[in-house]
Amino acid sequence: MKVSVIIPTYNRKKLLKIVLKFLFNQTYPKDRYEIIVVDNASTDKTKEMIASLSSPCKLRYLYEPRKGPHIARNLGIRNAKGEVILFVDSDIFAPPHLIQEHINYHKRFGEVIVSGPAVRTSNLNENFEDIEKRKFKKFWDLSGPSLITSNLSVKKKYLIKVGGFDEEFEGLGWHDWELGLRLTKLGLKAKRNLNAIVYHYKEIRGRAHIPALCERRRQRGINAVLYYKKHPTFKIKWGVGTHTLIQDKFLWWIDTNWGEKLFSWAEKNNERFLLNLLIKWKLDRAYAQGMREGIKKHKVKILPWMQV
Repeated sequence: MKVSVIIPTYNRKKLLKIVLKFLFNQTYPKDRYEIIVVDNASTDKTKEMIASLSSPCKLRYLYEPRKGPHIARNLGIRNAKGEVILFVDSDIFAPPHLIQEHINYHKRFGEVIVSGPAVRTSNLNENFEDIEKRKFKKFWDLSGPSLITSNLSVKKKYLIKVGGFDEEFEGLGWHDWELGLRLTKLGLKAKRNLNAIVYHYKEIRGRAHIPALCERRRQRGINAVLYYKKHPTFKIKWGVGTHTLIQDKFLWWIDTNWGEKLFSWAEKNNERFLLNLLIKWKLDRAYAQGMREGIKKHKVKILPWMQV
């Protein structure tokens, strides 16, 4: 077994079935990779759906009652048979050459962390027709390699060596970057393979999605502070978005009646640009709230004037 694809999931049965369909259709030899689905305490009969599938490669189901995708991934790592671990999420659509492209970079560069770009889609029947155009656009993206575990691979022996994901983190956000930082301290280089592109399924956002999105962003804000506490450098302080704490002071109005009226007007008139901007500001406020909670919880002074 060369590759173990690890997918944490929570209550995404229908979407996960599509995700697995794409992973079954890989060009990489079917006897050389396995798929490990780690169910993070779903209540939507994910287990039964997995059992009903006929997989051309080895498909394994694990159950993890403790909440957190990083905790689920740790269980997957411990049970993986592959030399290389490929992390994807349960809303990631993998083009047919994804596994092969990750392996190509491991063969070419040796001791590396390999990531590929993720582009958005709202099409459940995706056929990757525009994949070359998407790659071309990402070619001009200067953000560099990512350490986000929606599309990332590394050899299992290095994950074991650093102790896997840090389970002091709770909820969502930053535990993948923190793991990546420890891996790079071992001497591994982060490499970005444009050909290892994936499509990230996202529903078109509306006001109904805001509460769930805000909760995810709040959790991410709390974890940002813990990440900085563990690695207190200026680069990480800047990278976790401390500017949102300043920006938040100018966005108070978005939670007033006037802000709600503006939301309603944008939605009624299908003003997508304004609606997306308002949603972004809402999420920025939730992130700043999470950072303030994290500062109190973890007793970390991120900005000089903020009390612990």
